[in-house]
Amino acid sequence: MKTVTTPNAQHCYTTGSSGNRLHYLDYGGSGRPLVAMHGVTGHAWNWYKVAAGLTDHRRVYALDFRGYGESQWSADDAYTTADHVADLGALLDSLGEAQVDLIGSSWGALVAIQYASENPARVGHLIVVDVEPSFEQAETDLFPRPTSYTNTDEVTAGEAQRNPNATPEMVAMMTATGYGPAPNGALVPKHDSFFFERWPFRSDDHWERLAAIQAPTLLLHAANSFVRADVMGDMASRIPDASLVEVADSGHVVPVENPAGIVAAAVSFLP
Repeated sequence: MKTVTTPNAQHCYTTGSSGNRLHYLDYGGSGRPLVAMHGVTGHAWNWYKVAAGLTDHRRVYALDFRGYGESQWSADDAYTTADHVADLGALLDSLGEAQVDLIGSSWGALVAIQYASENPARVGHLIVVDVEPSFEQAETDLFPRPTSYTNTDEVTAGEAQRNPNATPEMVAMMTATGYGPAPNGALVPKHDSFFFERWPFRSDDHWERLAAIQAPTLLLHAANSFVRADVMGDMASRIPDASLVEVADSGHVVPVENPAGIVAAAVSFLP
């Protein structure tokens, strides 16, 4: 395996809403805090290239949701969007900041939408990356994913196949940070095996929350994603102060496939 150089990021821990351990990365930077949140197959390292491009503008943090990365798993499968929203609130309280900016990709975007709609005074600017507010699929209607890999080469090949626009550097980073050893000697994704069976956000409906968002909002749609551009356009029309930008050369996991596209749009959007 090639050597992977990680950016300046400090591993930090705090206590979530149910007493659970939460892990987050502090990428450094200056200015108002920007908290980044990943999707259902992701983790905090997904944001490392985005963070590298934004630390001149913001103090960037990236959260591992409960059940992901280095955060504690839930003993009773408490993995709803509302659970993540509560953990986000606990993280922001621990940071001691009166107001932050939020950026979320996929499930992370839903968490950001719900938090911003329920806590308008605490969110300065909001960036929503490639998500729809409701779903036609059931929680258990999932596409197949390998649950384990024999070696690093298999992991790398899988990451490259799932993220065809990602650079080799980004694929190597995802390989190095997103998998850990299993008792049988295999390599497995660093998340609760619950997420191989169920995605709780599939039962969400956030349409009515959009009108309650007071923060200026940037919606980013990935050009090669299954997420529908017209649906995101409808979302933008329902948020009082929102704009929609398409990110070229990217599938759904935009922080991995085209982080530069996020950075360019975010720098133009954030004051």
